[in-house]
Amino acid sequence: MHLKIHPNYELLSAHTAELIIAYVKQKPSALICFASGHTPIGVFRQLKLAVEQNKVSLANCTFLSLDEWLNINPTDTGSCLSMLQRDCFEPLNIRPDKIHFFNVQAPDINQECTRINDMIRKNGGLDIMLVGVGTNGHIGMNEPGTSFQSLAHVSVLAEETKTVGQKYFSTATELSQGITLGLLHLQQARLPIVMASGSRKAAILAQALKGKATEQIPVSIVHQIPHAWVMLDQEAAHLL
Repeated sequence: MHLKIHPNYELLSAHTAELIIAYVKQKPSALICFASGHTPIGVFRQLKLAVEQNKVSLANCTFLSLDEWLNINPTDTGSCLSMLQRDCFEPLNIRPDKIHFFNVQAPDINQECTRINDMIRKNGGLDIMLVGVGTNGHIGMNEPGTSFQSLAHVSVLAEETKTVGQKYFSTATELSQGITLGLLHLQQARLPIVMASGSRKAAILAQALKGKATEQIPVSIVHQIPHAWVMLDQEAAHLL
């Protein structure tokens, strides 16, 4: 893996965006998976600036949402899709036909996993996969104990995830399950990027990056991905 530590969140975001921009310049039709949440917002802003300055075009890229809460209306402002629409797709003027996501209202949720797996395969695999890290080491909704060989699946959320997830909602919201791309997707992506900022992530990152790959700390999978980029700011990396 390539480990890069940046002085602050602004430079972390800028350099992460540069990785994405360089890849898209080489492959303008890239299939890109983005995580939602607070961590990648700076990257999305940098991408918007690059598009406005004609440094890159994302018009021919296809986008895929990383994960989604189950039993949450997708129009809720705390849903992963709503966050991506607000923070990424709308500012970047991504056409709706270029956006793919889990339909949590589908009658057969397991079939949704198959549909997304098939969509990725038919598109030749993921080009870029940008993910964050949970305070328990999760990636997407791949909680501790998830197989490194997992593809899209329904996950039972850890108590820590249920608690931390409340920050995305305006009122107390019951969270129990999620649907997510798997850890094998991260391994198979041509440009896998793990991004983390802030001191709250430091302890789990120290465990993951100083130790060996273990399914009990999902982010430790980066030890098995030679081409992965682990992008941190100084606060997140201060225990390394």
